[in-house]
Amino acid sequence: MTPKKLVLHLAAAFLATAAIARTTEQRPPNVIVIMADDMGYGGVSCFDNPYFKTPEIDRLAADGIKLTSFYSNGSLCSPTRAALMTGRYQQRSGCDEVVNADPAEPMHHVGIHDDEWTFPEAMKSAGYATGILGKWHLGYKPNFNPTLHGFDEFKGFVSGNIDAHSHRDRMGVADWWDGTELKDQPGYHTDVITQNAVDFIERHQDKPFFLYVAHGTPHSPHQARGSLIQRGPDKGKRPDWAPDEEYSKTPGDEDWLIRHFMLPLDESVAQIRSKVEALGLENDTVIWFISDNGGTEKNYTTSPNTRGGKVDFFEGGIRVPGIVWAPGRVAPGSVSDETILTFDIMPTSMALAGASAPAGHILDGIDVAPALFENEPLPQTTRFWSMWNGGALREGPWKLVVQAERKLLFNLEDDPQETTDLATNFPERVSGMYKTYTSFLSETKADSPYPTLPVRQFYK
Repeated sequence: MTPKKLVLHLAAAFLATAAIARTTEQRPPNVIVIMADDMGYGGVSCFDNPYFKTPEIDRLAADGIKLTSFYSNGSLCSPTRAALMTGRYQQRSGCDEVVNADPAEPMHHVGIHDDEWTFPEAMKSAGYATGILGKWHLGYKPNFNPTLHGFDEFKGFVSGNIDAHSHRDRMGVADWWDGTELKDQPGYHTDVITQNAVDFIERHQDKPFFLYVAHGTPHSPHQARGSLIQRGPDKGKRPDWAPDEEYSKTPGDEDWLIRHFMLPLDESVAQIRSKVEALGLENDTVIWFISDNGGTEKNYTTSPNTRGGKVDFFEGGIRVPGIVWAPGRVAPGSVSDETILTFDIMPTSMALAGASAPAGHILDGIDVAPALFENEPLPQTTRFWSMWNGGALREGPWKLVVQAERKLLFNLEDDPQETTDLATNFPERVSGMYKTYTSFLSETKADSPYPTLPVRQFYK
C-alpha cells in the first residue's frame, strides 16, 4: 500500500469509527403516543373543525407532519386499542368488539390475552421504560391489567369511559388504578393524566421511554373542569377542586361545554411537548397524536368532509386526525396523504428502537418511517376493517363497505365523501374485493383466543 493510500485508508477508518461512535452515543428516540377518545376527523381545528380551536394541537401539526389519510383500526374503542398494542388486526387478539363494562355481557370477560406479544413488551426488549396513563379498555379482569402486559407503570382506568370527576365507569363502579391497585387520584381526569405524563417524562428523561397517554376526551360523559358530577354518590354536586367559574351545563350550552371539555386536552398536548423541550429531549422524541375512532354529533368532532361517524365503516367512522412531531426527523409543516393505520405505529416504533419481533410472529402493521421522515411513498397494501355490524376493505383508491347483505363501492380519489356507490358499475371488482375481505376475516379470526363469543355487542 502506497503512503498516500495508507493515509486515505487510515482517514477512512477514522471517519468510520467516528460515525459508529456518534451512532452509538445517539440513543434511540422516546416514543409518546397521545390518543384522543372518539375524536373524529373534524376534532382538530387544523383539519376542519368550525366549532372550537385547538391551537396547541395545531402547533404540533405545524411543527411536524399532518397525516391526512390516517385511519383507526376500528370504528369503536377497544378494537383500535388492541391493534395499537399488538401491531396486528384486532381479530387475532379476540378484542375486535367493545370490551363491555357490564358483567352480564360476554365481552366483559374478554381482554388482551397472555399469549399476545405487545407494543410495550417490544419496547422493553430494546431497553425502554414503559408507561400507560389514562384509558386501557382491553380487559376488566386482574389478569388483563396493563402492568402484566409490558407496561412498567399504569395510572388510569380500565373501562371505556369514566366520569371526569368521580372516576366511575358507566356501571357506577370506581375505576382509577395505580398499577394493579384500585387507588383514586382526585382531580379532573384530563388534568390528572397530564400531570402523570409530565411526571413520567421527568423521571425517565435519562433513558429511552415509551409513553402511551390515553385520554378519555372527547368521549361522553361531556364534562368541563367545573361541571357537575354525573356518576356515583356525589352525583349532581360540583367537585371540591372545581374552579371558581361556573361550568355547569345549561340548556343550549352544549357547544360551549364541548369547547371547555376539549380545551384541557389541547392544553395537555402543550404541557407534554413543553416538558420534552424543557428537558432538551425534542430531538430524541417522536410524538404521535391520534384518535381511536370517528366522532359523534354530540361531541362536535364529525367532519362535513367525511361521511358518517363512530361505529360506521364509512370514512367518518375510521378516518381520524393524525399528527407526528419529531424535530430533526420531520420537516415542519409537512403533509402526507399516505394511508397509515393505528397498528403501523408499533412496527414503526420498533424500527426506531432497534427492536425485533419473535421468530414467526405476525405483525400486520408496517414500518411507515419512510413516509414520515423521508417523504417516500409506501408500498400499496390492502387493509380491512370488520365488526359485528359490517366492515370495509381498502385497495388503493378503492373502498368496499360491507353492510349485512349490501356491498357499496367507492373510489376515494374521485369521491372522498363517499357520495356515489359504484357497486353496480364494477360488479367484478366488488366480487373480488369481497372475496378478499372474507379471506382476511377468516384468516385473522382463526387466531382469536375467544372463538365462541357471540358477535352481538351493546356499546356506549
